[in-house]
Amino acid sequence: MDDNRIPVTIITGFLGAGKTTLLNNLIKKHKEKKFAIIENEFGEIGIDGELIVGAGENIFELANGCICCSLNDDFYKTINQLMDGQYVFNHLLIETTGIADPDTIIKAFIAVEDIQMQFVLDSVICLADAINMEDLIDEQPELRKQLALSDIVLLNKTDGIQLDYAHELTRLISEINPTAQVFPVVHANISEIDILDTFSFSAKEIEKTTLSFRNLTISRIKRVSQPTVLIGKKEHRHEITSEGFVIPGSFDLEKFTLWMQNFLHFNSDTIFRLKGIVSFDEKPERYIFHAVRSSFMFEIGEPWAAETHFSKLIFIGKKINRDMLEDNLYQLLPNSQVENKK
Repeated sequence: MDDNRIPVTIITGFLGAGKTTLLNNLIKKHKEKKFAIIENEFGEIGIDGELIVGAGENIFELANGCICCSLNDDFYKTINQLMDGQYVFNHLLIETTGIADPDTIIKAFIAVEDIQMQFVLDSVICLADAINMEDLIDEQPELRKQLALSDIVLLNKTDGIQLDYAHELTRLISEINPTAQVFPVVHANISEIDILDTFSFSAKEIEKTTLSFRNLTISRIKRVSQPTVLIGKKEHRHEITSEGFVIPGSFDLEKFTLWMQNFLHFNSDTIFRLKGIVSFDEKPERYIFHAVRSSFMFEIGEPWAAETHFSKLIFIGKKINRDMLEDNLYQLLPNSQVENKK
């Protein structure tokens, strides 16, 4: 794969959370970059007028040498329009519509070979409106999915709430997606935060977040299908959970891949994201695994050296049957290793 691929940052968040403000702040902060920007908020360009120096059909030229275009009906047509144009850029920003589930755009960068050859997914950033989030998270399943699919969450408008309340909202976000980094901000100000070039979808970062994940249920216990988070006196029930598994030993590569293809296909409506480190029989390296809905990819990591082999997988989604998943994962081990389950 070409190491000179263009990084892609996807910005998501519910209506009014501050996505376009974040775009403007990124453009002003990173004067060293030549951005191409795709805006998808009902076809409206929200870039600050002071930054626009010219406009053509569907394309806005910005003062710092960047361009911005509105997403037409075909995402792939828009991508090709950028790649076939004369403008040379080194980072692509995509702002999704506030009422959208961003997984379709994410999948394009991990499942479509032509796009993978030219672009590398940097991260998914979600803007969360601190003032309205508590009400929206119960009413809008799209917001919960946006949070679940994100690598970085900017809890915006925190100047309008108390500090203790911001901590409670951060805890609520972490209940939905414990692998995401959460930053409280005001007016989407990221001047002191580095949110570009984090390469959260890289093997190195996936391995790091997988190893740091601590929400593991070792013993079999009954879990409620909808976790409850109490903020003040109000209970919030959300159906999205995260489950982590550590499986000793090594999987059979062919059996694991076939099972995963079928599992993700038949559970694409309930499993939003999956990441992990996988050990395969007779393979000397760690394999780094990453999936968004039904699309998944492997990357080869570092050699195992002398350490004991294991696999660690994190599932984020709804209606996750932990016992069933655990049984299935152990069944993918060679017969000689299944006794380790005991």
